[in-house]
Amino acid sequence: MSERRSRGLLPSPAGLVAGGLVILGVLLWMFVNKGLLVVAGIGAFGPGILRELGWLNDQDEFQRQAAHRAGYHAWLVGGLAAVLILSALQWGNSGADVSIEWVGLVLALMWLTWLFSALLTYWAAKRTTTVVLLVFGSFWLLFGVATIISEAMDGTGSFDLATTLLGVMAGISIVGPFLIGAWAVYRWPRATGAVLIVIAALFAWKFGPWGMDDWSTQLLTLTLLALPLFACGTALLVEERSTT
Repeated sequence: MSERRSRGLLPSPAGLVAGGLVILGVLLWMFVNKGLLVVAGIGAFGPGILRELGWLNDQDEFQRQAAHRAGYHAWLVGGLAAVLILSALQWGNSGADVSIEWVGLVLALMWLTWLFSALLTYWAAKRTTTVVLLVFGSFWLLFGVATIISEAMDGTGSFDLATTLLGVMAGISIVGPFLIGAWAVYRWPRATGAVLIVIAALFAWKFGPWGMDDWSTQLLTLTLLALPLFACGTALLVEERSTT
């Protein structure tokens, strides 16, 4: 535990670059061209490939073990999710085309599982939660800004004030939980964990695919939006319970 506490808060330079590429790739996928998701793929999988080839040596032995263990966890979660999705689609097959979002859902589950498993092993719950909330909060902030810019333009090169204000309010409502949680995690870890789980449940209720024919898009959105909050909240509660 003392070894984990002594480690710095920021990832390595390679990790920061990889995280930036993931965020940039997702934003490009959303707002420019779907094919540019490859940028996020390079950020998510590129450093690991370089490390396994021996071309990137930015991790110590403990980090390597944590990453390898996290890879096995990601394999288990991704494999199970793929089997469940294939079984469900075959069970209720109506002849309709399968949405590509199902592939994105499996990839998102695998990557998030790897990320949380590695960070929780390396940093423990509080530091991991702080970093994850700041990173995801930054992503949703950038997403909100990009959405406001794209929707507020009225075609004449000027902003529509009402649309901009509504976009800002919506962005704050999404970014707020991440930033507040990052601030409160060391002060009230147990309460912060409980609040994050409640917010994740509210997101599940609001953005879940309940009553829809095609669940793929909503499940992908829900995974990206609610799963980080739920994972951080659960890790905080489990860690605090084990230390009392």
